[in-house]
Amino acid sequence: MSTTRTRKRPSARRSAPSVGKPGGILHPRVQQVGPEHFGIVCFDCAKARSKFLLADFYGRVLLPPTTVAHNRPDLAAAVAQVRQAFTTHKLLDGLVAIERTGRYHRLVQRTFAAAGFETRILHPFVTKQYRQPVDPGNKTDDTDLAAIHGATVTGCALLEATRDEAWTTLQLVIRHRRDLVGKGAALNCQIRDHLEAAVPGYAACFDKLWESPLPWHLLRH
Repeated sequence: MSTTRTRKRPSARRSAPSVGKPGGILHPRVQQVGPEHFGIVCFDCAKARSKFLLADFYGRVLLPPTTVAHNRPDLAAAVAQVRQAFTTHKLLDGLVAIERTGRYHRLVQRTFAAAGFETRILHPFVTKQYRQPVDPGNKTDDTDLAAIHGATVTGCALLEATRDEAWTTLQLVIRHRRDLVGKGAALNCQIRDHLEAAVPGYAACFDKLWESPLPWHLLRH
């Protein structure tokens, strides 16, 4: 007797509300204030200095590419310069898009976040994909800044998720414990080497060298 199998129809997938990633969507804010009143500060970071520009949502450059050194006075002056440009050009909303570069971008991110700006991080691969079609083979800071702006407009500059304080503390404790275990293992190996050089074969006479007080009592005497 043959049995017929019924195929389940795949459930219809819900269409995404936007093409961009949820952490990178900014179009509702742009619609609220108008594209010409929404500023995007783009940062191309390096180890000792960074380069930034300010443009509105349409790409009209309001602050030309400017180099800023990674020290407190220059970064404070850059924040003041951006604030003044927001006031001069009547920008009602905006954000700071920073290309991720190891750990060097963290200084710029912390500085502008402390000044009250919303900071978003952009992966360097995204910058490369936006730069190559427009400026193939021409990798400069200015072309990278233009690519960062284009990627931010399309929603590729993402907000970083805020970490829970308890979870962050737990991660630090785990990291500290792992570091202590590694240092303890290295110290045990050094002690065994010196012990083997001073009393050859002594450590092998004990099953649990580190847990028993007897080996160390005999050594003291």
